[in-house]
Amino acid sequence: MSTDNEHIPTVRFSMTDSWSSPINQLMHTMAKVSSGQGVTRLQRLQYALDTNAKKVIHNAGVDVQKKAREIERANVGGKKSGYKPTGNLMRSIDAHDNSEGMQTEIAPEAMTKQDYEYGQAVEFGTKDGRMPAQPFMKPAGDEIGSKLNDAVREALKQAIKEA
Repeated sequence: MSTDNEHIPTVRFSMTDSWSSPINQLMHTMAKVSSGQGVTRLQRLQYALDTNAKKVIHNAGVDVQKKAREIERANVGGKKSGYKPTGNLMRSIDAHDNSEGMQTEIAPEAMTKQDYEYGQAVEFGTKDGRMPAQPFMKPAGDEIGSKLNDAVREALKQAIKEA
């Protein structure tokens, strides 16, 4: 988990496009030998790879958002911490895609009246120890992340079939 604000519990997934450069080189070579049909097929392949990769990253973000909300709602708060859940923190957990769809970042955005990000206090606990850590972002990210490599592999295989 990382972000520009290290104190905010954030899950980030990203994928590096390692296929465009080789495909573009191959398309350039095929265009030189007048293989328009081959170029067209490679263009379809590149489009399918890009589309499916972005879909996997987006879906991972949505899945982490759902899982973090589920964990926060079920496990956070109660007598031991004194934190009384209102649903504000749960509703504030959002996923944002960026880097042209090849990255997603999921974080709680709830603030207290004193301008304090209380997702931080809930996830990590307070320094004074009055509120123990009750992680909801890390377990959600770990669960979805453990399935991500298989999802990516399957999506890229599907893209090859589609093209």
